[in-house]
Amino acid sequence: MKKKLQELKTRLGEIKDLEAAANVLEWDQMTYMPPGGTAARAEQLATLRKMAHALFVSDEIGRLLEELQAEAADLDYDSDEASLVRVTARDYEKERKIPDWLVAEMAKATALAHEAWVQARAESNYPHFQPHLRKIVDLNIRMAEALGYKDRLYDALLDLFEPEMKTAQVARIFDELKAGLVPLVRAIAGKKDAVDDAILFLDYDEEKQWAFGQEVLHQMGFDFERGRQDKSVHPFTTSFSPNDVRLTTRVYRNQFKTALFGSIHEGGHALYEQGLRPALERTPLCDGASLGVHESQSRLWENVVGRSRAFWTFYFPRLKEFFPEQLDGMDLERFYKAINKVSRA
Repeated sequence: MKKKLQELKTRLGEIKDLEAAANVLEWDQMTYMPPGGTAARAEQLATLRKMAHALFVSDEIGRLLEELQAEAADLDYDSDEASLVRVTARDYEKERKIPDWLVAEMAKATALAHEAWVQARAESNYPHFQPHLRKIVDLNIRMAEALGYKDRLYDALLDLFEPEMKTAQVARIFDELKAGLVPLVRAIAGKKDAVDDAILFLDYDEEKQWAFGQEVLHQMGFDFERGRQDKSVHPFTTSFSPNDVRLTTRVYRNQFKTALFGSIHEGGHALYEQGLRPALERTPLCDGASLGVHESQSRLWENVVGRSRAFWTFYFPRLKEFFPEQLDGMDLERFYKAINKVSRA
């Protein structure tokens, strides 16, 4: 079994390398790539994604998994070896249903759509983005049909992010939340002027905002020797390995919360990625358990920690050192309430 497991790891490692290379290209497109490179980048991503997919659904991977599944039956369920075989087999059964051309077309369409979205967002021009969105929706429908489903078409797509979760379960969760949230929102709307948050919309120097955010990230535990932060139109986090994790945020001079809480939120994702065990690198186990689990970490840092009174008791004096003019005369309690002001969109 040891020899077969090593062969599987070697093949999976090569596939992960291709996927990491594609992730680097996507990160570059969203941070530094000139808009003129979009068409070529779309082709490059399509090629890499197609190659990685073809290698993963190969007969060789299937043979190894079939043999290893039988031999792994007696292993501890939670062991790395049993988990690797189980998770890889599950992914393999799903991926082999998706044709290579669809993988390539999806990669190409999303790359082209990103630049169209950036332009449409800057110009408030939805019609410019609409045809790209329509194509992506159509491709996702084809993806769901290829994967197959029993009840709802979206079940097939949801399973890619939340394994075994069904649309009906999500609907029940939302219904339960709605019952408590709607009255709460109505109550808040009736007191929308109770908190003054005008302090957050003064002129805050962008470079100082950036420096303060990086200081917070460092103290959160984000390792800048194994990651970095850059600017993007919309904040995101990506990882090429636990030792190379990239996060981004966006900065506005007159919207203080945007950059800081974008950094804290993405920092939560990044800490998850940097915390993955090195022994799992270049395997399907070196990833988040699910999108929901991953998001729970970012939301924990952003909302539970970042908006807490304890957090601002520590950081407010430091923030005043960065922005003494803007925060002159402002006390901790009023700032804490401003940071936590809630309003209907």
